[in-house]
Amino acid sequence: MDTTTDIMFDQDTAQADLKIKIVGVGGAGTNAVVGLKLDDLGDVRLAAINTDAQALNQSPLAEKLVIGRSVTRGLGAGGEVEIGRAAAESDRDGISRLVGDSDLIIIVVGLGGGTGSAAAAVVAEVAAQTNALVLAFATLPFSFEGARRKRIAEESIGELRQLVHGLIPLPNDVLLQEGDEDTSVLNAFAVADSWIGRGVNSLCAMLLKTGLINQDFSSLRSVFQARGGKTIFGTGTATGGDYVKDALEELFICPLLHLGDRPAQLDRILVNIIGGADLGIAKVNEIMTQVTQRFGSREDIVFGAVIDESRRESIELCILAKAEIEARVAPPAEPSASMPKAKRVMTTGLGLETEISQDTRAPRPVHTSKLLQKKASDESQDEFTFVDGEDQRGYFDKTDRNDYNDEDLDVPTFMRRGIKIKIK
Repeated sequence: MDTTTDIMFDQDTAQADLKIKIVGVGGAGTNAVVGLKLDDLGDVRLAAINTDAQALNQSPLAEKLVIGRSVTRGLGAGGEVEIGRAAAESDRDGISRLVGDSDLIIIVVGLGGGTGSAAAAVVAEVAAQTNALVLAFATLPFSFEGARRKRIAEESIGELRQLVHGLIPLPNDVLLQEGDEDTSVLNAFAVADSWIGRGVNSLCAMLLKTGLINQDFSSLRSVFQARGGKTIFGTGTATGGDYVKDALEELFICPLLHLGDRPAQLDRILVNIIGGADLGIAKVNEIMTQVTQRFGSREDIVFGAVIDESRRESIELCILAKAEIEARVAPPAEPSASMPKAKRVMTTGLGLETEISQDTRAPRPVHTSKLLQKKASDESQDEFTFVDGEDQRGYFDKTDRNDYNDEDLDVPTFMRRGIKIKIK
């Protein structure tokens, strides 16, 4: 008896039976799910949860749940988080039936309002009681939407991050930098939806489509092993010409990979490649070599390559990475005149290590005139290197927000005032 055939059949059947559900929470989350183009991935089920009955009735989604009718009478939460939380708590049973026996639950939510900011955490809590892998895409409000919405979003994202296996934050201020200067307000809000579509498509394609290098659900679980921690997400696409090189360049400058709160080190990285029939193993090897060199990982890199027959000289790259424990810079040793100059290795980005020259000897007073002279010596001048933004937080984690006139002065001016800066 050929047991190999039976094993292969069982694996294909298990993959085909994979139950994926994408749940939009609140108005913004529902709109994002409605706009998803899932490239004939018919096995993915879409659902929506909201306190606004009228908005849900107008949604084309088949699975819909109005929560908190006894609280809001179906009229929405009015931007009030407490009302949104009460509405979600009153319908935990309905939420439980909606998420059902899914293997992968992807929550899509816009934070800053009343329903999404509160209900997403309740949905995540209910999903946590199942054996499902729970991921979330959360958009953060524009700065022009006001300090209150921003504060609500920040509080919500901290709570939601602890409840899901992976949370991908999508700051609208950052994403808008890729748009045109005359982008309308309506299109500006749609930019984040397109990024959500990229991530969801890449994940589902990796799990459900035939691949040059196939990855199964257990591979995805190996990246997101535990709840909490920080997740990074980025994509790069290109068509025609030297499309592999162009896609890598776009990936490396992806704004979501350069956020100020990015993890200093990554535990596991998932890389998915979607290409046409002309995607050969040599191109995959080139991509993985450069991605590994750029990002690295403390443990391993999981990657898959999916063939999309409709593509030709076209490729899309997607990276998802997880950091379970934040790396902190160890406090410096007490200086001593007898201690020699030493170098320490410090992580300054996404797994990139830089040697920082560190003189631990007590400093000697030097007259300013000496600074103008270049004296030949075997000892080279110490290099000054900026400490990574995440590492700085270790020193200032007890400080208050720098608010002035309802503006957070820690947010760069170009973001607070909506000034566009070309990324490339």
